[in-house]
Parts: sequence; structure tokens; C-alpha cells
Amino acid sequence: MQNAISKIQTPELSLTYRRIRIFHRAIHHNEENAQALARHVLAAKGVVSAAASALTGKILIVYDAAVTDDYQLGSLLYLFGRNGAGQSLSNVISLDEARRRQGLPAAAAETPPAGAAARGAAPYHAMPKWELTRLLNTNAERGLSEKQAQELQKSCGLNVLSEKKRKSLIAKLFGNLFSFSNRLLLGVGVVSLLAGQIPDALAIFGIVAMQTVLSTVQSHKAENSITLLKGFMVNKSRVIREGRERVIASKYLVPGDVIVVEAGDKVPADARIVDCTELRTSEASLTGEAAAVEKNMKPCREDTDVGSRHNMLYMGSDILCGRARAVVTATGMDTEIGKIALMLQNIREGVPPIQKKIGKLTKTITLAAGGLSLLFAGAGLLAGKPLGEVLVLSICFSIGAIPESLPAVVSASMARSVRRMAGRNAIVRSLPAVETLGATDVICCDKTGTLTMNEMTVRRIWADNSFYTVTGSGYSPSGEITLDCGSGAASPALERLLLAGVLCNNACLTKADGKWAVQGDPTEGALLAAAGKYGMDTADIESRCRRIREVPFDSARQCMIAHTSADDGETAYCKGAYNKVAEKCAYILRDGAARPFTAPEKAAVQKICDDMGNDALRVLAFSCKKMDGTHRGLDGDFVFLGIVGMSDPARPAAGESVARCRKAGVNVVMITGDNKNTAAEIARQVGLLTDGLIVTGAELDRMTDGELAAQVDSVQVFARTCPEQKHRIVRALKKAGHTVAMVGDGVNDAPAMKEADIGIAMGKSGSDVAKDVAGITLVDDDILTIVDAIQEGRSVTENIKNSMRYLLTGALGEVAAIGLCALGFGVLPLLSIQILWTNVIAETILGSAVAVEPPCPGVMDRPPYGRDDALVDRPTMIEILKKGLLIGLATFGVFSGAMLGGLGLKTARTAAFAALILSQMLSAYRSRLNKDRPAGAYMKVALAASAAMLAGILYLPPLSSFFGTVPLSAADAGSVLLAGGIGGL
Repeated sequence: MQNAISKIQTPELSLTYRRIRIFHRAIHHNEENAQALARHVLAAKGVVSAAASALTGKILIVYDAAVTDDYQLGSLLYLFGRNGAGQSLSNVISLDEARRRQGLPAAAAETPPAGAAARGAAPYHAMPKWELTRLLNTNAERGLSEKQAQELQKSCGLNVLSEKKRKSLIAKLFGNLFSFSNRLLLGVGVVSLLAGQIPDALAIFGIVAMQTVLSTVQSHKAENSITLLKGFMVNKSRVIREGRERVIASKYLVPGDVIVVEAGDKVPADARIVDCTELRTSEASLTGEAAAVEKNMKPCREDTDVGSRHNMLYMGSDILCGRARAVVTATGMDTEIGKIALMLQNIREGVPPIQKKIGKLTKTITLAAGGLSLLFAGAGLLAGKPLGEVLVLSICFSIGAIPESLPAVVSASMARSVRRMAGRNAIVRSLPAVETLGATDVICCDKTGTLTMNEMTVRRIWADNSFYTVTGSGYSPSGEITLDCGSGAASPALERLLLAGVLCNNACLTKADGKWAVQGDPTEGALLAAAGKYGMDTADIESRCRRIREVPFDSARQCMIAHTSADDGETAYCKGAYNKVAEKCAYILRDGAARPFTAPEKAAVQKICDDMGNDALRVLAFSCKKMDGTHRGLDGDFVFLGIVGMSDPARPAAGESVARCRKAGVNVVMITGDNKNTAAEIARQVGLLTDGLIVTGAELDRMTDGELAAQVDSVQVFARTCPEQKHRIVRALKKAGHTVAMVGDGVNDAPAMKEADIGIAMGKSGSDVAKDVAGITLVDDDILTIVDAIQEGRSVTENIKNSMRYLLTGALGEVAAIGLCALGFGVLPLLSIQILWTNVIAETILGSAVAVEPPCPGVMDRPPYGRDDALVDRPTMIEILKKGLLIGLATFGVFSGAMLGGLGLKTARTAAFAALILSQMLSAYRSRLNKDRPAGAYMKVALAASAAMLAGILYLPPLSSFFGTVPLSAADAGSVLLAGGIGGL
């Protein structure tokens, strides 16, 4: 959630600040109230800043004690509690109470110790240097004293990411042991023991144990996301204390410490830059964007989003080049990475839709079975039946009514789909994940690395008044550079431009496992790849052209110059922003010669740059100059060579994936940290942006939860969003009734992925944190696999519905047969061990065969099932009643024939048992999803196995003795086959 941070009021003189943090129940988990409270408090005279966090429910106020005091602030909070948020005073902890809990006197406000302002206490990125150091009570050159640091360590804690205690495996095991359906089965088992039915009781307890272990294994996933986030932390840091630079363990850093970082370092904490030289960082861990970020010391606007704060460093970011000195503003869980960790800890994983529906249906069936068992028991007692006989009847009835094989059948269906998905390079972490994706009606996609390659690629070149198109993608030199009006041709200007891109460059390309990657700035890597596509040997060029000196890129110059020496003399090459490069140019390379670069020509080239920018291309200009052996003359008389436009290209399969999702009734929404124009262009390229809205993170912050809920279905692109905003968007979509999938690859996507009903991570380019919270990981990063997974998920749902229909039909058939025979003959048609065999073994084998049917082609031609769609709807229930009663009547018929024919109870039970099994075999065959296709291998094996086991139970003496059966004559077997055929219709 986004902290609501006030607008700071900058005093002319340094004043004595005071600080107090208070919990306010009205803002806890309420972003709208948090923002309102910050504005309410800021309106008070003397308040310097106010930060209200809906995540923690606390507001931190920094105020001038010479103008106001804590009692006046308490009145403000009281008024907000009564008027602003509709809460009473009882819901607000007063300042006096808060201070009492901290052991502080009520009359005195708290003076902040050095550097102790918490994260969000003030917008550090918007402060001038003097105000920053005063608020944190530090010195930008000398840092903190050791005494200050030790005091702060006590109040701020260690600079580490903490995690909550996890639920143990034993606790999960006991939780699943006493689930609703298991409690009933345990009760039936206890009654069986009391009735002397020891084998039956042991079999029932075995079923409970199997279901408990299965549920526990499925739910006990490793939660390593916080541990993996710790990988972004740094073990050692360089810090300035008492004016001396030293190396300390990073965990001992505190707010107010002055750290020193340079190229190759990882930032150990969130910090505000107070001095830097040619500093560029990679903040991909936080924003998800691969492009290098240029940093400087200038204050930002207060409303600048996290990804655009050019004067801030964030824990886990990489220093690509340059050097900086920065004041630590937040440590540990108060950092931006810590904020992500806290969100991940606080997000509770929801129950998958299929499990909710199965749980609801199982509870209904169990209650109905229990009620009917009690009804039969009462009727038996009233009829004068012995208690033992009544208990046996109730046990048999309960066992027959409850589909004990349901968990195994559902798991078999999901496991089969998981194996099919593994064959398509998608690793499914939990069994319900595929079915959840099948129910998904909104897919939220990150842009960089998900819809795009996350590899900068040169797409267009303009040189010598000609346009060139560059093919290929990523950092591979495979591809071509072709003239737009015809085939490629050698051009002096093009060749010189590409040479400038190679020599004015500090990156290198490497190849490992068949994949090219860049070491250094991705933009410079794209330039090396473009030169390779033109046939240049970049390594040979770099060996022949020695760099004499370099003028690094910085935010003021906005260009880089490399002064080189080769056999043909010394040359300076320049690359950078067009306006800065053009300022240095007096000439332009045309037809192999330098011509005057006139003002109209410069304006025309500027128009070309603008057009490329409008196409979401990043534009770089190039120039060169022959040097005279001195280091003078780098400010003018350069020859303009041309411009290149590069971008992170869309994945080849992105457009097809979006189109297939739309056809299947699944809406695709982009949520990215990139800017609005780039996001919109990529969205148009892949067909995602049609007539929907584009909303930026800044616009999102100004929306209340109600306003977001009203518009969220109309938005197709969310741009410039931070992790908290991504999480808020997913939460809003879920509240609107959608089943949401979140596709991402970075740490910044992790909270939204965990909040979503199903998270999907990229296997190759994805971070370990993203893969840890995801339910599905795409091994080859092919997003077309998502469409395959949707098809699998929908087929799983269809198979589970079919299996449910099959199992409930069989259960109803057993109950009907037991009831009819008990009423008609006063005896049970089946022994309890026979009922257990039918439910646990035969139905599991046949039900699993129904559940593992391959995907049906037409399943993607309809919208997904809704959250409230029942697994067993009214038409299905009517079908179950018809078929179940038919099985019961057929079983009752063969039992009655045997009894009335004088064959005896044992033969009658054997015939009823065999007819019931045969009915269910035929019912399973007719329940297949793809009825137009021949039975699959699983179904054939299941039918053959069921028939073989039935024959063994009937005709093998050890088995027939155990199950209480007798061999059937040919005539009796014919009657059984007829009854089974009728029952399975």
C-alpha cells in the first residue's frame, strides 16, 4: 500500500522539530482514510510533514514544537476520528496513551534522535541537502558519531529483513486431520469399532490417513520469498563515521549513516545522494525496468514516483558506473525492498476456487449422509431392531453416501494436467494452480520481461538522410540492417555511426548456453549487437583502437565522448541526447563528406528524433571529430553521423497470446513500471490496447478505492506503477469478482503475484523471489504456454465435474440399493467391506480414468467458469438423481431376484456387489469428456483392471472369503451383466 505522504513546508530557519508516531484504527488497511488523515494533519499550523501508512495503521507527524504541541495534534486526530473517517474516539489511541505505552511523560513531545526519522517521515527526495541532514541529525561529510550510531541501533534495530514464524508441518497435519469430512469419517470409524467391525474401522481410518497426508503434502509449500529477498542485501558496506571511511557489516547501518558506493557495488540500504560522479544504477529489482538509471543530487518534486527519483538509492540496486556518497534514510523493513517483504508476509494465500467448491459440496453431502444415517437408525430402533444391527446399517449407509475417493480422483485429474504442462515447459508448483488458471478471467501482465524480451534492441537507424531497419532481437548479432527503400548497401555514414557505437561504449557481450547477454549498460549492449549485425568484428575494432581518455556521461552533459587512437590517427566519438550532441556539431556526414550542419537541417533531424520517440523508441545521436593530438577541441566542430532508435521489443508470441486469451473470454491488462508512452506503444503492438483507458501510478494514487473499483474494468494499461500499486490493482480486480492471474518476472511483481489467485513467473528471466511466490513457472519464458495452461485448467474443471457426476451417481446408487433392500428384505445388500472396496478402490480407479481425459478442443470457445458457478448445477443434479436411482433399482432388482429365487443371502449380496461394480464401469465409460473419441489408454486400463479385480473377488478363494462373496453360475452371471448394463445406461 502506498504511504500517504504530506507536502512538506520548508522553514526559512532551522527549527526544533519534534516527532510522534501514533496508531489510528481508522486508517488500518484503509488507503483512502490514510490519505485523508495525512491531509487533515498537514492542514494544522506548525506541522512539517505527516505520513500515514494504511499498511501499519500508523501516522508519523513531524512538527515545529514552537508553533504547536502534541495536545493540539491529539485534537486533530480526535476530530478526524469523529468526522473524517466516521470513527469514534474509542477507536483512536491518544498521544498521551501512546507516550504512556512508550514510558514517556505525557507533557513532553519526543525529540527525534540522530537519524531516527522513520521511513515516510518526510519526503527525503524533495528536500534540499541542509534540511535532509538536519532532519536526520547527521553530517553529510563526517557522518554520524559512533555514540549516535549505537543509540540508533537500539531504537531502529538491525538493517535486516525479518520474517514471520511459519506454520509447522505438524500443525498443518493436525489441521487437515480434523477437517469437516474427516471428522465424520472418524466418527463412523469409532462407531465401527464399538460395533465390533474391526476391519471396517481400520479401513476407514486408513482412508482418513491417506486424505490427511495428501492434503498436507499439497499445502506444505516452501515459503522462501523473504529468504530470497535477503539475497539483495549486502554483507559489508563502506560508511563514513566521525569523518573516517571504514567498512562495517551492513546490518549495523542506521538512518543518518553516510555510505560510499561505486561501480560494481550493491546498495546496502535506502539512501539520499548528497554527492556523486557519473552515477548510473540498475533498479530492475525494484521497478522491473532493465535500462540504466542516471542519478544526481538535485531535489525532485514531492509527487515524483519511486522509479523516477533520480537522487535516491534503494537497497538491492546495482551501481553500474560512477561513485556516490549518500545519507541512509531507511534500513531493514523500512526500505522499499523491506516494504515488499512486509507485503509478502501480510498477504494471505486464498483457497483455490476448485477447493472452495469441492469443500462446500463435500460438506453438503456429508451433512445429508449423516442426517439420513440418523433417520435410518431411528427408524430401525423404532422397528425393534437390535442396536448392533442398527449401528451396522448406519455405518454402511454413511460409507455408501460419502464419496471417499473424491480427493484422490481430483488429485489425479490435477496431477495428470501438471504432467502434461511439464511437457510444455511449464512447472506447476501446486496441483490446484492449473484449475485456478482455467477459471481466470483477467490476466495482469508486467511489460518488461513478460510481454517484451527485456533486452534493448536497435530497431531503426537514420544516417546520411536514409532510414534503416534492424532485424533480430536481443543481444545476439544475428540479424540484418537493411535500407528501407531497398536492399542493404554499404554506407560511409552508417558504418561510421556503428563504429562510434562500438568505441563510445563500456559494455561487452557474452554468450553462455547458447544465449547472448550484456555485461554493463543494456543500451550499450544493443549498440554492440547492431554492429555485429552489420558484420563488424567488435573485438577486433576495440583491439585496434586504443582509448586515450573518456569524458563520461552525466546528467548535465547528457553525452559521452571517447577519445581513441588508431592507425589513421586520433578520433573523438560522441554519443548522447540529440540536442546535446547537435550543439557540438558544425558538420554532418553526407555522401561520404562533411557538409555544414545548418539550423534547418538540425530542426529536420529533431523532427525525426521526435517521431522515433513517439514510437516509444529510445533515441541516441552520434558524432565524431578528427583530433590533432591534443586534448583540446572536444566542445565543437564535430561531424554529425546520425541517430539510432532502440527499444525492448515485444516477444514474438505476445500478440498471439493476447488474441487467444481474448477469444477465450479472458481480459489481459498491462501493469508496468515503465512510462506511459512506452507502455501504450507495446500494448498497441501486441493488440492489448484497443479502446480501454491508460492510468498512471500518479493518477492511481489520486483515486479512492471506490473510484478505482468503478474504473478498474475499463483500464487496459497501468503505467509507472510501484509494487504497492500493482498489489492494489490486483486486489481491486479480485474485489470486483474476477479470478485474477498475475504474470511477472521481477521482485516488484512479487506482491501482486502472491495477492492474485494464481501467479505465473518467467523461468529464464524471472527473479528467484517471483518464482517462489508463483504457482506456475514458464521454463522457456514462452507466454503462449499460458494459453495452453488455461486450456488445461478448463479441461481439469470439466473432468472434475464429470468425475463428480460419476462419483455422486455411484454413491446415490449405493444408498438407494441399501435403502430399498433394507426396507424390502430387512437386510443389507452389501457388506461394509464390499462398500468400502466399491468406494475406495473401484471408484478411485474408474473415477481417476474419467478425471484424466485430455483437453477438449472446444473448451476455449466459451468464457471461463465464474467464482459462483457450482460444480453440480441443477441439470447435473437431475441427471445424477436419474442415473443414481437407476443403479439402485438395478442392484435392488438383481438382489431381489436372488433372494426370491432361493439362492441365499450370500449369493444375493455377491450378485448385488457385482452388478454395482459393472454399473459403475459402464457409467464411467459414458462420463468421459470426449465422447466422440475412442476411450483413451487410461480408461481402457481402468476398465480392464476393474473387471479383473471383480473376477478375482468372485472366483479366487482367498479373496472371495475376505470379501464374503461366492462364485456365480453362468445364469447368475448373465443376470448380473443385464442388471449392470441397465444400471450403467
